[in-house]
Amino acid sequence: MKRLFSLLITLSIIITLCGCSDSSFSGINDTETEDTPDYMAVTQINHCAVEPDDKLHMTDQDEQYYEKLMNAVLNRNNMVQLSIDETKNTYYIDLLKQSPYYFFLSNCTIKDDTIHLSYEYPKTKQDEMLQFIDSAFLEIVNSNCSKEDNTLDKILNVHGAVARYMTYDHQRKTDKQLDSPLFQYPDDEIYKALRNKKSVCYGFAYTLRFALLQLDIDCFCVYGPCHARGEGHMWNIFKYNDKFYTCDSAWDRSDEDYARLYHFGKTDKEREVDTLKRTNFSSTFFEEYGKVECIDETFKIFRNIERYTYINPHTYYCVDFDSNEYVFNTQTLTMK
Repeated sequence: MKRLFSLLITLSIIITLCGCSDSSFSGINDTETEDTPDYMAVTQINHCAVEPDDKLHMTDQDEQYYEKLMNAVLNRNNMVQLSIDETKNTYYIDLLKQSPYYFFLSNCTIKDDTIHLSYEYPKTKQDEMLQFIDSAFLEIVNSNCSKEDNTLDKILNVHGAVARYMTYDHQRKTDKQLDSPLFQYPDDEIYKALRNKKSVCYGFAYTLRFALLQLDIDCFCVYGPCHARGEGHMWNIFKYNDKFYTCDSAWDRSDEDYARLYHFGKTDKEREVDTLKRTNFSSTFFEEYGKVECIDETFKIFRNIERYTYINPHTYYCVDFDSNEYVFNTQTLTMK
């Protein structure tokens, strides 16, 4: 269905009438600009963002204690008093281990109601790292954003932004088996992925998760063996319209520096065809959150999409593997 001439005219009209959403952030958009963006979906990073299953069963006091712990780390306090329940304090530390900031610490111990903290880097270095991590996430989260964006626009924009932000590190041979600690906690992987603009699967997945959480979109990291490659793999599950879908920004990154939709919204069965089967996140893994299954086939229309580009809110220009061109609408979920 090659309609290049007519499609280009249509796109030209759309762009003229609605305007493309540009961003001043580097490394994200196909077209860069020096102008300040007119709108930002997120202006300040929520350092305490956690996966939705944890968020669901946290009490107000849990949230206060976790925020207190996070602030202590970011402010380089040597100790912080939290709960008299040591099990609770262990839980808060476990939450912290999932964040992009835990690697600032060299040691973290509990004694009674007090958590003792020591730091891996000098204050000036930690402050620089913190500023860089936050600015990088603001860059990703605000990629191509508009105040008219709906939830699917935001998800697609972040998926594409992460895929374009960093390259896949094909030279990396270590830490790709499921017994690697990096499949449990990111350690400094998020920072290194953002700083070096390259990583393997979990660098992409951890980054995408934290970015979508900034937009209050439920997102998890999941992992399991990739039998075709003989190693572990990590990807994401997000919630949209009360249903669950997978996405894989690592596998949807092209070596030509653009983002694909080939793996976006795949069902669990489609992931199994990719020789992937998640070993965490089973139907009973997050009891409070409920059963999580990716069975809806809404996004099966993306299976041959080799490249996609944000035009304006709700509208994406797509090209398939045969160079056919389409426009996808996030309100009607149609491809024309």
